[in-house]
Amino acid sequence: METPSSRSGVLILRVWVENGREDGFRARIIQTVDGQQEPPTAVSKTADVLTAVRTWLDELLEREG
Repeated sequence: METPSSRSGVLILRVWVENGREDGFRARIIQTVDGQQEPPTAVSKTADVLTAVRTWLDELLEREG
């Protein structure tokens, strides 16, 4: 039986509707892995939000992109 990993992370995704944007919204992303916080980022494209979530999850799970 494997010992559970002690790795942990937090991803906060705040999204609000904003007219005049390409995808009609803006998002602020705050993320940590093992207590190390990355600088917050802001995006306004769906693909950028999805990329940020996948990158964070891959890092947390120690997978190569």
